[in-house]
Amino acid sequence: MKLFYATFAGVIAAFISMMFLEGLGHSLFPLPFKVDPNNIGAIADKLHLIPVQMYISVVVAHGLGLLIGLLIAKAIDKTSKISLYIIGGFFLVGTIANLSMIPHPMWFAIADITIIALVGLLMIRKPVAQN
Repeated sequence: MKLFYATFAGVIAAFISMMFLEGLGHSLFPLPFKVDPNNIGAIADKLHLIPVQMYISVVVAHGLGLLIGLLIAKAIDKTSKISLYIIGGFFLVGTIANLSMIPHPMWFAIADITIIALVGLLMIRKPVAQN
């Protein structure tokens, strides 16, 4: 049961943290244009107008959000890393899906996947408590 609670709480915490931090980044570095978020073509046409700071804030939000979720999962289940693998994999697949559906610059895609993978690997490498 601990595995379920750790995984569930970790995913929810990571998602909420990411959304909060992304929103904060978007308020600090707003888009310089209006665009319909459902119109991928319109987004693709204006990609070059998005400030680099906004992209960087999104990468940081993804890394910190995942870190928070993994820390919460680890605090709940101190003896297993399975929840960390599940959460890390879930967010890595989600990141790749997002990058394939919405156009992004190549450097952003590489940075985003790298930060998700690094945070996940660093947390998994840390030892867990033994019974």
